[in-house]
Amino acid sequence: MAATAAERAVLVRRAGGAGRGGGRRARALTAGLSWQEEEFRWLLHDEVHAVLRQLQDILKEASLRFTLSCSGTGTEAPAKQENFILGSCSTDQVKGVLTLQGDALSQADVNLKMPRNNQLLHFAFREDKQWKLQQIQDARNHVSQAIYLLANRDESYQFRTGAEVLKLMDAVMLQLTRARNRLTTPATLTLPEIAASGLTRMFAPALPSDLLVNVYINLNKLCLTVYQLHALQPNSTKNFRPAGGAVLHSPGAMFEWGSQRLEVSHVHKVECVIPWLNDALVFFTVSLQLCQQLKDKISVFSSYWSYRPF
Repeated sequence: MAATAAERAVLVRRAGGAGRGGGRRARALTAGLSWQEEEFRWLLHDEVHAVLRQLQDILKEASLRFTLSCSGTGTEAPAKQENFILGSCSTDQVKGVLTLQGDALSQADVNLKMPRNNQLLHFAFREDKQWKLQQIQDARNHVSQAIYLLANRDESYQFRTGAEVLKLMDAVMLQLTRARNRLTTPATLTLPEIAASGLTRMFAPALPSDLLVNVYINLNKLCLTVYQLHALQPNSTKNFRPAGGAVLHSPGAMFEWGSQRLEVSHVHKVECVIPWLNDALVFFTVSLQLCQQLKDKISVFSSYWSYRPF
């Protein structure tokens, strides 16, 4: 039964002094609304925009991590160069320094000690070359798209249904998930794809024909893999089985390149931690949690917004 005017007056007095939630309950009772309806009005008109502001602030910080402005003002400027020393706890066959500038490798200086004869090979990027790291570029683009979606729903915009909020959160979460996945899930490549990559032509002196190099991001790490190869003789008794795609191929993996059949004899992987990539991944996680929390709050009131707007 609906409360009479007198009953509502009593309930309003009881609700008084109960803080922000009590104030909303009092207004609801005065207007003849249920407490849940008034709470949902507040959620839709106030809380949603507060969360959107928080999300924009976090994602703008994440976006700045990808630019690494050297202006010192927090505004975008040409990315600064950062040098990272490659290392591994399992091998000292490969040592080197990679120079990262935003989403590009601008320099690479690598030393490889050949296992068979301890010969030391040195190779570096040509001075006129840079190698774009597509994973970083894609992740930043997805963050920019998420910011764009949020900016299109500024303070002046009035959400009228919970479904509208859920649709926005789903779209933002899709972009953030894609951004995170680009950093946490390196591409699986076949050995012929690595051999055909332009990365092999970046070095001076040119890489020997029995070496392949691959560079990729895995979580907060920049990884360099060097594959040493040997040719399989035409009369080899080995059963030739071309390897499929993989992030990291193992010794014994085979492939065909040109007129030759080749096998991986040694694999050397070294890596370095990129601190700002770790920051970006944390920002993605926090933002996804905020989106999910808002979705959960909206869903609690689904019985009110599923059949009429507010």
